[in-house]
Amino acid sequence: MKSTIFTLSLLMFMISMPLITFGAEVSDPDKLLKEAEELFEAGDEKEALEVYLEVLDEESENYEALWNASLINSRLGYQLGDDEEEKQLEYYEEALDLADRAIEHHDDEGHSYYVKAVALGRWSDLQGNKTRVETSHEIKENIEKAAEIIPDYAPLWHLYGVFHSDIANISGAEKFAANLISEGVPDGSNDKAEEYLKKAIEMMPECILFRLDLAKHYMKEEEDDKAKEVLEEIEDMDVELPSEGQLKEEAANILEDL
Repeated sequence: MKSTIFTLSLLMFMISMPLITFGAEVSDPDKLLKEAEELFEAGDEKEALEVYLEVLDEESENYEALWNASLINSRLGYQLGDDEEEKQLEYYEEALDLADRAIEHHDDEGHSYYVKAVALGRWSDLQGNKTRVETSHEIKENIEKAAEIIPDYAPLWHLYGVFHSDIANISGAEKFAANLISEGVPDGSNDKAEEYLKKAIEMMPECILFRLDLAKHYMKEEEDDKAKEVLEEIEDMDVELPSEGQLKEEAANILEDL
């Protein structure tokens, strides 16, 4: 069951490859990272994850491998159906563990906090209302830490925009219930949701996902004309990533129904 407090979809980049010397296999982390990136960009996320884990077998604190492996676990869990919650939870818990390791060893790096926010959002979708509300504050804290360190990273602003969109559009009844069971939900703003999603699009205009989530935000605000305009932009876009073909089809279906 998906939470109204925090939903999102996502996209990312990775790396990897092996070196054999005189009959003994020796791993070269840089080559492995490059291989993993190529696998991910080709849509082979599970294979990319295996290569990142191979890097971590050699270098347990490798930053690129830690944050990318965390992100892929979050993505793979989200791609499963709602009837596979147990398996989803396994992916999300692994994503959280990897993100925590990234923060432990690389607390000055922004992607450590970015993937922690992503993993927390996915994990909280499978929790009860009280836990989801409490976790929303931790999600926001990690997004804000990431924004201080990597302000030029487009997916971060997409994440922050979706977060504000979801929080700002929680029903009054849900807010009332949240106040009864905890400190309540964090502040959310429709203006910031629009601002941050547009910022992500400006930084990465080829990304279909960012525009699709902006259109969905406009629909939450019952601004269907704005949503149609964005969806029509998606119609004219080329698919740059394997995972975005399905997003373009989703956008076309939404546009047809508006």
